[in-house]
Amino acid sequence: MDLYDELPRSELLHLEEFTALLEASRQYQVSVLEFLTVSARELARLLQRSINEVIKFQGLLSADFEKQLLHSKPKLVKQCREPKPFSSADVEIDRVLGGGIFTHGITEIYGESSTGKSQFLLQLSLAVQLPCSMGGLEGKCVYITTEGDLPTQRLQDMIASRHEFKENGVTQDNIFTVSCNDLVSQEHILDVQLPILLEQNKDTIKLVIIDSISHHIRVELRSNSFRESQDNKFYIDRLAERLLEMANKYSLAIVVANQVGDKPLPDRVSSAPQQIEDYEYQIGWMVGWKDSTILFRQKLNESRSGLPNSAEATNYLDNILSDDEDAYLIEQEWNKVSKSIKNGNSGQDQAHKRKLPDNATKKEPPKENNHFKRRKRKIDQHVPNLGLTWANHISTRILLSKVYKASQLIKRGELHLYKGSDPSAFWQVRRTIKVIFSAYAEQGQTSFAISRRGIETLTA
Repeated sequence: MDLYDELPRSELLHLEEFTALLEASRQYQVSVLEFLTVSARELARLLQRSINEVIKFQGLLSADFEKQLLHSKPKLVKQCREPKPFSSADVEIDRVLGGGIFTHGITEIYGESSTGKSQFLLQLSLAVQLPCSMGGLEGKCVYITTEGDLPTQRLQDMIASRHEFKENGVTQDNIFTVSCNDLVSQEHILDVQLPILLEQNKDTIKLVIIDSISHHIRVELRSNSFRESQDNKFYIDRLAERLLEMANKYSLAIVVANQVGDKPLPDRVSSAPQQIEDYEYQIGWMVGWKDSTILFRQKLNESRSGLPNSAEATNYLDNILSDDEDAYLIEQEWNKVSKSIKNGNSGQDQAHKRKLPDNATKKEPPKENNHFKRRKRKIDQHVPNLGLTWANHISTRILLSKVYKASQLIKRGELHLYKGSDPSAFWQVRRTIKVIFSAYAEQGQTSFAISRRGIETLTA
């Protein structure tokens, strides 16, 4: 029965005398609408329950429905509490976010695996406990995990490494945590357990974290037909509305991690040109793609239809994408050292000759094996899960990314001093946090690193 969805605050959910009736309703898939419109005799026959029990339940349900929905008074804007931000425990990240993480809305943090999403969420679960004078909300946190248990040791490391946490009573005891192993348990937690917990801890819980919101949905919700696709959109829409209702009712922030999927380049040419109001035209800006990727995708269909010669179309599109400058820089330094080794300029060069990979001393390495050949930047293909239906409900979308750039060894031109044989030393990880869109901040980004203290931005 969909009583949890239609009337989540109904007392009928907790009355023992109707437990068997509710269970029969689930078994025979009888909805609230049918209880309000179908005769008691017909319902009793369908549910195999007594007609007196059905009549009593119908009367209470009708009264509850009128009380909660028909007689509810609209809430004036001036009566609503204004959204308040709390610090992420990093000044530069707060600046990029327009003040921090805001209450009364949904903040989405998405990115590929190992980009630091969970690390950021753990840090937020501690930062919200800080005093208001230090940017916190002096509140507790609910942490819902879908991919494993809460990493308590990592939380303890963060607390021990930050004096502002240790000196202001930040503790794991202020974090309620629960793990859901499938979509059914996730629904029960969000529909039943979480509202009860929030009601019992009014004005105390200030942050709800879900890590991650799409893990079970993308696995268990099928979309093999148009009907299933529409049902999934309705499910996601209803999920977001429930989260927003809790965020506004209890004046708290809801922060969710989201996984990413792939949106490959289309194989076929569309006969209709893209218009600026088309979702396919706008999607690049909504998911944080590079400008070159956005233009490339927009021009892809145009080039295929306007340039019948495939070589011309390829050259036209390649000119849109910029060169991978870091790969080119590494190639230059590699060639310098290789040339020096081949010329045998010094004994030091001969020492390095033994340590560089074998293909560094070859005169003409095969092109197909040349890892450092001139190439274009990668075309973005990742999009956050749950689509436009979900995106319409979130107030802030944050992208965490991880790319590989030329290391300082390469930038300083000191490759000839390298005594190892591992090419991975030529690269270094660069992590970035980027605001894709927000109701409180303009687009912006900053680089960060993950340390024992948590997420920290890098100074120039």
